[in-house]
Amino acid sequence: MKAGDDVARVIASRRLQGTSKPTTRSPTTRSPTNKPTTRSPTSKPTTRSPTNIPTSNPSTSKPTSSKPTTLAPTSEPTTLAPTSKPTTLKPTSTPTTLKPTSTPTTLTPSVKPTATVLRCPQKHCANDVVTTFPVVNSTAICPGLAATTLATFVYNGVVLIELTGPSDPVNAADMVITAPHGGSQEPTSIPDRQTTGPFCPEGCKVDKDSNTLEISRLLQSKFIANYCKVPYLVINHLHRKKLDANREVLEAAQNNTLAMDAWFMFHNFTNVAQSALKSRFGTVDVTNAITNATIKGVNALLFDMHGYAGLDWVPTNGSPLIQWGYRLSASTLNDSCPIDASSSGTLGSLTHARWMPGHSYECLVRGPGSLASRVTALVDAAGGLTTNALCGHGTPSYEFESPWALSNDPNYCADMNSTSPTNCFYYSGGYDLEVHERMNWQNSPLSGDHFNAVQAELPRCIRFGGDAVMEAFANVLSVAVMSFLRDLYGNTYSTIV
Repeated sequence: MKAGDDVARVIASRRLQGTSKPTTRSPTTRSPTNKPTTRSPTSKPTTRSPTNIPTSNPSTSKPTSSKPTTLAPTSEPTTLAPTSKPTTLKPTSTPTTLKPTSTPTTLTPSVKPTATVLRCPQKHCANDVVTTFPVVNSTAICPGLAATTLATFVYNGVVLIELTGPSDPVNAADMVITAPHGGSQEPTSIPDRQTTGPFCPEGCKVDKDSNTLEISRLLQSKFIANYCKVPYLVINHLHRKKLDANREVLEAAQNNTLAMDAWFMFHNFTNVAQSALKSRFGTVDVTNAITNATIKGVNALLFDMHGYAGLDWVPTNGSPLIQWGYRLSASTLNDSCPIDASSSGTLGSLTHARWMPGHSYECLVRGPGSLASRVTALVDAAGGLTTNALCGHGTPSYEFESPWALSNDPNYCADMNSTSPTNCFYYSGGYDLEVHERMNWQNSPLSGDHFNAVQAELPRCIRFGGDAVMEAFANVLSVAVMSFLRDLYGNTYSTIV
């Protein structure tokens, strides 16, 4: 059986198996971490089912084949089996090992923010060795390699949800990218989501994260160009006013049948991609040093792509910093030194990676080898992304370890200067990270193997900087993520040695 047939079989079986409703959890929004909200309505409103919309509800049963949807191209557009033995890939140079000889200089905005009291990463991570994984000559090694559509959810001939990735799993990168808020489709068969009401007592967001879908595709293509590896990518093509795929189902779809079907397929495709990576790269057992419990986790990463306006920050065009989310609140990041001491070992979205030999939660999140600091170093080495030298730098990081310190600094946060001061927003990670950090995403409580996950909130300077800026950022991000994964898991690719 071809791998593509196997993917289609897995998807089809998941849609047909069982009749129980996926458990609805209270939403974990990307709202400020110090303002938790409960989104579920006190009673379930009447289902709104427009004419010609499938009547089955994915919250009570999975979509059936009788509905006008398809999970894969009818003409089988992809062939998942390789036509020949994969070419052995070799880097063009030896990985560069970087070891700081002294404490790195702390980078600050033009108006220096309030100094963080802890300076915790410098205490615990200053001697970390950071490796940059070299790119390969993809033109010579893997000419023609590209991502292909593996599955779709279609209504009236329009693709609403899409899964793309490698036609042959041997070419997979150990990452799945999710793009829940970048879609543009606005079918009239789905009513616009309301911003107030029983589904969102504290307000629902309906604005899209502009250009995050495009950057997600660029990141996928840069992985191919730089490493001859293809990440899986799950796309919600619906505009956020029709579906918010990063919320629990009632807030996400507001009880519309078609929107709920699309919501289910977005998360189902994400889980299908995660399962493919589990089969490809395997799992490893680690020990929770606090509870002595064994934690089984997949050797891969989920990368949830988002964007934020940041207009509550002092810069008139919004904050230039990427906000990295690990489901750790701003107060936890500010008050805990190190982060490892902040819980019983189950807090956040790196609950498996934090126990990997030679690693710590503190240094994974805001050490020199963290994703934020890797991107910062690569952006600076390339001469910057824009005229704003801080565009692409991030928090939490080795440079800006406390989002709380920045968001409560009147020199940096415009809201702190208002007549009713409030802190600026920090997005620590939402529903996607919560449910897909575990493989059995529909269970309550969550269960199954762990799957490390991170959320990236991109600033306007990247998303609206133009094609050249977005492409340059995607290139930097591909190297940063690949290097992070290799330092974490080692070289797990049988075809890159």
